[in-house]
Amino acid sequence: MSRLLYTLACIPAFNEEGAIGKLVKKTLSYVDSVVVCDDGSSDNTTKEAKDSGAYVIVHDENKGKGSALKSLFEHAKHSTADIIITIDGDGQFLPEEIKKLTKPIIEKTSDIVVGYRFDDQIEMPSYRKLGNKILDHATNIITSLPIRDTQSGFRAYSKKAVELIEFSNDGFTADSEILINASKNDLRISEEKITVIYDTGRRTSTKNPILHGSSVLGSLIEMILVKHPLKYLGIPGLTVLICGILFSFYTISIFNETQLLPIPFALVSIGILLLGFLLLLSSGILFAINRSVFHK
Repeated sequence: MSRLLYTLACIPAFNEEGAIGKLVKKTLSYVDSVVVCDDGSSDNTTKEAKDSGAYVIVHDENKGKGSALKSLFEHAKHSTADIIITIDGDGQFLPEEIKKLTKPIIEKTSDIVVGYRFDDQIEMPSYRKLGNKILDHATNIITSLPIRDTQSGFRAYSKKAVELIEFSNDGFTADSEILINASKNDLRISEEKITVIYDTGRRTSTKNPILHGSSVLGSLIEMILVKHPLKYLGIPGLTVLICGILFSFYTISIFNETQLLPIPFALVSIGILLLGFLLLLSSGILFAINRSVFHK
């Protein structure tokens, strides 16, 4: 790696005692400096990271990975670093592959390089692989980019990318939100194949995978609806409204023939009409908000 460019590794960590020290020492062999954000750990993560040569940012309480990344990005913005690496603190990623991620940035062909995990990775539990694919697809709907691993925490950023990117989520959705904002800012994003060690001899996730995946997916669905309201709310709303009108005509025809109001059919008709109207109204409001924000 060329030493003409200053490289900074940023590591979000929560209760990573026993792993963070080894990771910091290995990472320092491939970058110029390391900064760790201890996100409210209850163990000796901070001491271990400092003793291993890292500068440590400490959160008083556990706020989430996104919050740790915010602190790390803010630190990177005010540093002299030209290239910023993010690598998770659990030891699943190999620091020796940092040069693989930084190469496209050094060559000025990418602004962000994402470490892609899934080729030939038979060790990843099938439920995690399925969950990641769903989240990848949801993120790609928003970015319109064919990113294969949007949830990877092993990435390289140019200084320009870190200065332009803005994100608000304090949880794991931040990984997707960063890519969404990068796409919005027309930053060049590429991927490089990396190695992952799933069996590190210790627990690598502190979150329930179902709750974690559901939370991230919920946030992504919200972003999709906000970004494409006419496509994902307006068109379905119009379709539902038309179905409600047709069902109402059918209800009226039954009334004309029998002179009796079919109450179940009438209630269903009203429900479908209201749902269609609400979807259309929501899409119109979100579309108007998007236009006003875009033209500011």
